[in-house]
Amino acid sequence: MQNFSTGVQQALAIWLALLAAVIVTFLILTVFSRRGSGGPSWWSRLRKAVRDPEAIRERQAKIERTAKEIEELQRYSAELAVAAERAMVMAERRRGEWEAAQHTQEAAWRAYEETEQAVHRLRRANAFPLAEDDPDIRRRHLVRLANAAHDRGEISAANLADALMHRNGWDPAAHPFAQELHLRRVVRDRKFQAYQEASEIERQTANAADMAAAAKRSLDDESFEAELRLRKATAVPAEHTSPAFHAAPVRS
Repeated sequence: MQNFSTGVQQALAIWLALLAAVIVTFLILTVFSRRGSGGPSWWSRLRKAVRDPEAIRERQAKIERTAKEIEELQRYSAELAVAAERAMVMAERRRGEWEAAQHTQEAAWRAYEETEQAVHRLRRANAFPLAEDDPDIRRRHLVRLANAAHDRGEISAANLADALMHRNGWDPAAHPFAQELHLRRVVRDRKFQAYQEASEIERQTANAADMAAAAKRSLDDESFEAELRLRKATAVPAEHTSPAFHAAPVRS
């Protein structure tokens, strides 16, 4: 029995030695085959294969770095998404202001055209000989004419003062047709000035709308690029992930 036990122990030792040799040979062949494919060095592979504590620490550090990078990308992507949404709201607001300025400009031009036509009609009527009448009647007519125009908002307070003080072309001795013609010219000039101011506002709002739209497009592009980088960062192979880390879902 003693000889049998000794023989079994020797056979078991030989079997374990052969098994160890096969495992080591397999590991070495596997490491060298991966080295030929451009992977890490055979020593690094061998350390990882035998669960070297240093290799484990390096792997854990890499996982932590990846987690931190993903967290930064998530924060950056969220900030860009908020900025892009605000830029969209601003672009819509600027476009609305521009459209309103366009409508104001068009209305100012139509008002100017109407006053210009009134000036032409009065100019033609004033070409005919005018009958003589009382100068005092003409003066009172000018006062009534100017006050009525001011009440309608056609002339400013400064224009009314000029009419009452007989300045800047307001002639109390002129015929009522001539007084009306001068009034229409003053109104026409004010309408044209209003059109010019509306045109300048339209130009400014158009530029602001263009700038807001360009800012929105730029932020949209940056947000899209950030989303792509985040998706690539979170789409890591399963062997590089850790049970303790789960990436936050990507916003679609």
